[in-house]
Amino acid sequence: MNFKFLKAATVGLVLSVTGFVNAGVIDSSSVLLDEAGASQLENWLGQGDLNWDSVWYGATGATSSSWHSAVDGVSNTVSIYDITYAGQNYLIGGYNANVWSSTSGWTSDSDGIWENFIFNLTTNTKAQTADPHANWAVGYLATYNHNNYFAAFGGGFDLWGGTGQIGNGGYAHYVGSYVGEQSTGLGNIVDGQQTLTQYTVNSLETFTFNEATSVPEPTTLAIFALGMIGLASRRFKKQS
Repeated sequence: MNFKFLKAATVGLVLSVTGFVNAGVIDSSSVLLDEAGASQLENWLGQGDLNWDSVWYGATGATSSSWHSAVDGVSNTVSIYDITYAGQNYLIGGYNANVWSSTSGWTSDSDGIWENFIFNLTTNTKAQTADPHANWAVGYLATYNHNNYFAAFGGGFDLWGGTGQIGNGGYAHYVGSYVGEQSTGLGNIVDGQQTLTQYTVNSLETFTFNEATSVPEPTTLAIFALGMIGLASRRFKKQS
């Protein structure tokens, strides 16, 4: 009788102190995003732990039309470029709160909240700055849409992945990677210098994300309680 009561009480204790954690999951097909990169992006996005779904990946020879087929009409995406610059590889990219489109023109993050940003996962750098060209970006970090362009961010461009095909004849190499204007004292997203960088794009991957599902996780007290019920069970068996 006492043992049954102890067992019921302990189970109740375990349930009462069991905590919940958000278990973010990265798509198993992901090439460019790992746990460290996901954690950094989650920190910048400020939306807690997230599940990451790879909606498109392409390396040398992959076409912009293929990319647009996967991302057009999709909002809240993160695009990551694997680039080579000055003999070193970097993972750079941008977050677009708006939708991508094959129709030429700027889409501005103009709702008064500066959501869009560009980043360098290799150097843990984030840039979220107003662009002074009001006719281009309406005061915020805009994205540029074109059926022959990969993900392009900011007037100038602040970050651009080239045209046509990844790695095709240098088209993916010429990148205007300014953050604002040189007069602001802010450098490009690759190495922080106030120069227009030129780099080789090796690949691109675009992700969507959503809030991670909460799952129960036993706390230290819950684990201790489970241990106690085991000891109590042995004691009552000896007494019986």
